[in-house]
Formats: sequence, C-alpha cells, structure tokens
Amino acid sequence: MSRFFGGRKRRRSTDFGREVLFAGTGHQTPCPRFPDGETPVVKESMATESEGSKRTGLKRVRSRRALVIEALFLLGLWLHLSGRFDPFHLALGVGSVLLVMWINAPLKQTQLYSGDTFAWDRANYWALMAYLPWLGWEILLGSIQVAYLVLHPRMPVQPCLIYFRVNLPNLAARVTLGNSITLTPGTVTIRIRGNEFVVHALTRESAESLVHGTMPLRISRIFNGPREHVVSQVRMVPLDGSSAN
Repeated sequence: MSRFFGGRKRRRSTDFGREVLFAGTGHQTPCPRFPDGETPVVKESMATESEGSKRTGLKRVRSRRALVIEALFLLGLWLHLSGRFDPFHLALGVGSVLLVMWINAPLKQTQLYSGDTFAWDRANYWALMAYLPWLGWEILLGSIQVAYLVLHPRMPVQPCLIYFRVNLPNLAARVTLGNSITLTPGTVTIRIRGNEFVVHALTRESAESLVHGTMPLRISRIFNGPREHVVSQVRMVPLDGSSAN
C-alpha cells in the first residue's frame, strides 16, 4: 500500500547476516555477513534504531571515594569563603554541599559521548598531591627564567613551535597536561587535537625540557597511564629563522 499512496519506505531487518526486506517493493536484498562480535551499520533499520535507543541514556557510575572527595572539596571551599566555623554555618555548609551535589547528579551521570567516564574517580590522588607542589616549583622557575629574558640587555629569546604526540590514557590527562604547560611561564599550549599537541615556547631550552622532562610522566602517573615513552614524534619549528631539529 505504501507504494500506491506515496508512503515512506521502511526497512525491517530479519537477520543482520542474511537479508533486509524493503516494505513496498517485495524484494529481498542480501546483506553482507559480518564477523562475530561486530555490529553492521544500517542506519534506517528498525533493529539498529532499537539498539541505538538502548545505548542512549547510559549512566556513568561514580565511586564512593570520588563522591566523598568531591563533598570534602566543596565543604572546604564553603568554609574558606564563609570564614565561620560555628555549628550553624557548618550545618548550612553541609546542606548546601548536599543540595549542589543532588542538583548536579543527573548531569554527571549522563554520558555525553562514547567512552565518557569519570577519569578522576580512578586517579592516583597521592601522585596528584605530589604533582601540585612540583608544578608550583616549575612555575616559580619559569617566572624567574622569563624575568631574566625580559631584563637581559640582548633579550636572548628563541621562540619556537613544538609538535608532539602523547600516550596518555584519557581526555582528562591531556587537558591537565595542556593546562600545566600554559600555567608554566614561557610555554603556551596552542592546540590539542586528539593526541597531538602544538606548544609555543620562548626558548629552545624550555621546549626541550618540556618534551624530555618529567611533566608528561607525572601526569600519566596520576591517571595510571604508561610510565615511559609518553611523548613521541617530537618536531621543533624555530620562529626566528634558524634551522630546526
């Protein structure tokens, strides 16, 4: 009836490995077989739509440790901003933290993309606590180095771009590395595309210390990633006209 009244064609998948029946035509079109464990892409099939509906609304599972750490962090922020430690304000802070976490729970439990997980739930917080003071020391050293370059009479700046790839376990690790590079004076993360980084550095020494230093290794350790060969395919492009390495 659909072909006489101009109805829209529909597909019904009887077996992904055998045939697909087109309504309104009466023809059976063979469908290629797929190896075990693989799912064919048939965008208009009802079977695929039903599977897609099952995939939507997947929830991210959070660990109790992560919830406790988040609550303690928010409570500490409340106490820092309020500056009052009497029972009334403590109870008000606890209630506010629970309310905020309850309101944000539906958003944090929804997967926004494939493989969207809470990377910080499985992070090594001991490695993170060791990384923060180390990063602060690197920021201090970078500030001194930039001040020396600015105050030097000849201003020995050798700007360059560094292209490299990283072997980090998740997106949170790559974002942490990019922000750490930008926080360190003398280097700025220009672009992160997948595992590829583009960084601007004021001197070639700072560029070499970045790709051959311990920052990527420390961040990989925080997210339980590889302990070696984190940075690869390094390419340096000088911006002052000198030859590249």
